[in-house]
Amino acid sequence: MILCVTLNPCLDKTLNVPSWRPGDSVRGLSMSEVVGGKGNNVARALKRLGRETRPVTFLGGPVGDRCAALLRDSEGFDPLIVPCQAPTRTILTVRTEGSSEQTAFFDPDPEIQTEEADELLQAVDQAISAGSIEAVTLSGSSPSEATHGLYLDLISMARMRRLPVFLDTYGPPLETIWGFWPDVIQLNRRELSQHLKRDSLTDQEIFATLGTWACHGVRIAVVTDGPEAVLIQAEGQFYRAYPPEIEVVNPIGSGDCLLAGMVESWLAGLDLETILRRSISCAVANALVWDAGAIDPEEVARIEQEIELEPVTDLGDTSGERPGDAQGFLRVGVYGRSTSKFGRK
Repeated sequence: MILCVTLNPCLDKTLNVPSWRPGDSVRGLSMSEVVGGKGNNVARALKRLGRETRPVTFLGGPVGDRCAALLRDSEGFDPLIVPCQAPTRTILTVRTEGSSEQTAFFDPDPEIQTEEADELLQAVDQAISAGSIEAVTLSGSSPSEATHGLYLDLISMARMRRLPVFLDTYGPPLETIWGFWPDVIQLNRRELSQHLKRDSLTDQEIFATLGTWACHGVRIAVVTDGPEAVLIQAEGQFYRAYPPEIEVVNPIGSGDCLLAGMVESWLAGLDLETILRRSISCAVANALVWDAGAIDPEEVARIEQEIELEPVTDLGDTSGERPGDAQGFLRVGVYGRSTSKFGRK
């Protein structure tokens, strides 16, 4: 069982509309809804990959009740829900039919109370104490001051129980990380720039930061940049990974699927290269479908063969130029071999 923690969930509603302009009165063509939040996407993707998962989250008000029903009845999860006074937010995405255009409207974040944050911490502690937990994922933003330090508390709790921890966050929760560090950190280039209070970062500066995190015990650190090269530190080795070019349907949730692929292949005890390739292939597979986390394992296996993995030995080389032949075709290459194995430790 894998616990997938989301501090800031939502009811993610998608309204499909015909072509429109601001000021128009627009009648929707269809409406769909799913429980959003990064950790819920991770749980959904892990379930597609054959892993048993349990979402952990705050839910409040009628929207929270709807989310609980969707998780249980529509998706077959047994979520660990901490009730909160503040209503769960809704995100409305307006998608223009026949195009890639979409606009999302976010409700304000809920104000989680200190006692509610403590209750979630205790609930996770009880779930871990009951046994059968293999890993913990911590994903997404923190909605309020009372939750900013929760990820640090959960990391220390899991690490003391020798459970691997996978972290994907930014902003205040990332600022609190000290002492106990996760096994894996994932974030995107913009989030890392904000964390380091920089307008932009070179590849060399990113690799330097990932190297510093390695000194704190972070075994794998991943920085994504949309369809561009993924920068990686893994067991003291540095890589650029290049995803294949695809027709993107919806990129939302691709980072969550990357983390899900990391967890699944880590727990399977696969070698380092395979972990990295499979993780990125999960991210690419997610971008081929609309619903976040609804990845196809067969598509993941196919894409995995197309991921280019390039070791970086000269950290002064920040060109980031994509390797390829003169005609620009994708090359499927294997750049070195690692025999590192992963699993519970």
